[in-house]
Parts: sequence; C-alpha cells; structure tokens
Amino acid sequence: QASPTERLPDSWEHEIPGQGGEPGYVVSCRWAPVDPDGRFWGLRGAFVHALVRERVVAYVTRQGPSGLDLLTIEQGDVTGGVQIPAGRLDPGESPELGLAREVEEETGITGVSVVRRLADADEFEQLYGPGPHRSHAFHADVAAEGPKEWEHRVGGSGADAGFVYLCRWVRLDECPPLWGDADPLVEKLRRSITES
Repeated sequence: QASPTERLPDSWEHEIPGQGGEPGYVVSCRWAPVDPDGRFWGLRGAFVHALVRERVVAYVTRQGPSGLDLLTIEQGDVTGGVQIPAGRLDPGESPELGLAREVEEETGITGVSVVRRLADADEFEQLYGPGPHRSHAFHADVAAEGPKEWEHRVGGSGADAGFVYLCRWVRLDECPPLWGDADPLVEKLRRSITES
C-alpha cells in the first residue's frame, strides 16, 4: 500500500517511454473506489480486499442540564449537514481506541468510554447500504462539562484534517436528521438507554 506525496487529479494520462527499440505508449490513470468486488486486469486486484478498512461511528452522550445530550458536528461548506464523529481505524487499532481518537480529533473531547455496540458491520450495511468501509456503530459516553457548542479544528491525518467543525450538544430526544436523513440508530440508542 502506498500514498501519493501530492494531490493528484481524478484522472490523467501518463506516457511510458519505449525501451530497447520498443515504442512507448500512453496509459490512462484514474482513482477507483476501494471495493473488494472491483474488476482489475489480471491479478492486479488480488489484494484490494486488504485495503477495505474498518470504520467506527460514535454516538457520544452526556448527561446535560435538561436530559441526555448527543454530540453532533457540522462543517459549513460541506453538504453533509449535521453529523456525528466517525472515521477509519488505523491498522491494528481496536474499535474502542479508534473511537476515542476520532472523537478527540474531530471535537477535542477526551475521556470517552464505550458503553455498547449499537450495530456491527453487517447490520450497519443493512440499515444504510454498502459503503467503501465496514462501519461499526457504538454508544459511548463522557462526563464532559463545558459549553453547549464550540468550534474545533480537526487534527490527525484523515480527509477532514484541518476542517473546522461546529461541535454541539443536542438533546437526544430532539436530535436533528444526521447526514441529511432520519437515523435509525438514534432510535435504537434511545431504546437501549430506556431498557437499561
């Protein structure tokens, strides 16, 4: 696995020079989604499945002044709308450590602890459809005090590094649509808290 040292276009042409009297030729290059079912010539796709990474989605709650709050994030010039912290695990990283790292990188909040798994990768795919990574959703909580909303510059080396997120605690019972739609795991989270 390798990563480019500079940002490349979505597609480009590359000239391969000839050798030993053989003529050169031009190849068309483009980025393809990481998909274990993708088709590649010959054996070139034999290890693509190893690039499919695990991802965690964090439903972080705290006890607020008027009930249970859910941690949300927004980024003004991205059309995703209201979201919650989420991101890919580093190689060899446990879901619990990865979740705490993602929450800290995206919101600045530390001291998060996992309460329960809300959905494994199979259930997540049934609910939201297939994605480029296997996603696992967790309920986590934190004894975070402080403001109801704040801005945080994202750390780490992910695709959102450097973004400034508006972080906000919202009442769980008044949770807005996440990623632009009603989120079935918010209702599952409510039920799990009520039943425990």
